[in-house]
Amino acid sequence: MANGSATRRELADRPELSPPTVLEGQATIFEIERDWRPLAGALLPAPLPPVKALLADFARYTTENRWNQKVHEPSARVLRVAATWLGADTVFREEDIRAMHRAFGGKGRIRGLVAFLDQREQLVTSPPRRNSDEAFVQRTIAAFPPRISDELGTWVGVLRGASRSHHLVTDYATLRRYLIYLATPLAAWTTRYTTLRQVTEPDVTAAVTAVKGPRAHERAVAVRSLFRALKHAKLVFVDPTRGLRITRQELLPTTLAPDRLAGLLETSSNPATRLVLALVALHASSGTDLRNLVLSDVLLTRRQLLIRRPHGRHVVHLDDTTAALLHAWLRYRHQRWPRTFNSHLLVTQQTANATDPVSADYVYRRFDPAGLTQRAVRADRILDEARETEDPVHLVRVFGISITTAMKYIHTAHPHRGGPIPR
Repeated sequence: MANGSATRRELADRPELSPPTVLEGQATIFEIERDWRPLAGALLPAPLPPVKALLADFARYTTENRWNQKVHEPSARVLRVAATWLGADTVFREEDIRAMHRAFGGKGRIRGLVAFLDQREQLVTSPPRRNSDEAFVQRTIAAFPPRISDELGTWVGVLRGASRSHHLVTDYATLRRYLIYLATPLAAWTTRYTTLRQVTEPDVTAAVTAVKGPRAHERAVAVRSLFRALKHAKLVFVDPTRGLRITRQELLPTTLAPDRLAGLLETSSNPATRLVLALVALHASSGTDLRNLVLSDVLLTRRQLLIRRPHGRHVVHLDDTTAALLHAWLRYRHQRWPRTFNSHLLVTQQTANATDPVSADYVYRRFDPAGLTQRAVRADRILDEARETEDPVHLVRVFGISITTAMKYIHTAHPHRGGPIPR
């Protein structure tokens, strides 16, 4: 017992420790990724005053943003380890913060802590990671035999804008879809040919007609893209898709039964959900529109929302119901996250601590309790307006859609107009 008491006294008298980042005068020989796993369950030394101050600032930040304990505690542990081992006043690397989070179990979200350090100008952000779609494209292409792999790489290069005459740059998400559409034909051709130059028109026709409906059209678009790019790069002499003809089956907008829309706003008491439902059901806003809205797009005195789209801007004139729901959401947003730096109109517990927009899935899930989808509700609203007019320009002005899309709704609402549906 006496020895145990002496040991406790020695521990109590031990000075507070906080190892320095680098010994004075010591230079970095080479960079290596740190392994933080040994500290996952380690007993940390008592924090020095600078570390205590930093942790106190973080606690105030999480309290003001109403984090719960399950979110706060893992992030606070990461911050304490980082500040103790690297210094409370240092500028942290985002890679280290995220590596610690993974090493300590990866519980909760770390982007709130990253945003906190970034606001304090104590963070060096990570270089942009390679897009997952890009990684898929490169990995898929590399799996083919060398010559065909090189030809597919040329195709990707042309679509990505490597050719000066190819002005439009295709994103990697589209290239990923093309490779998925082409998976079966490419696998078959690889077993028979050593180069895509050997693919013939009958090969292409057989590949496309092997599937039906939308899948045939998707495959035709992808294979045409592939061989047109190879022809442009002069890797094939004859384009085997030049005689390819696939008619696309047009999916016309459909209406929803009135009882399915009745009481839509009553399916939720959440202010954000009710605002989303109103903007889609009454103003036909798209999911992308809602995710991209920022506070500066809200023109309260004019009762307007400014929708920014790639092809221009669209002004939404708010009715009484939507204006009231917008006011209710803004009040709730301010009360719930008074100090958030996120400028987006819609925020959640996760995005309030960062600058990201809400996910597309967040918008779509608002319609789940009613058993509906965002796209179906939006289409129903436009179609309902189309029944009241035969003027496609009116739909363009009210909803900011293209004239081609407006014509499809007009043809659906007024089939007696006749004529082909525009593409």
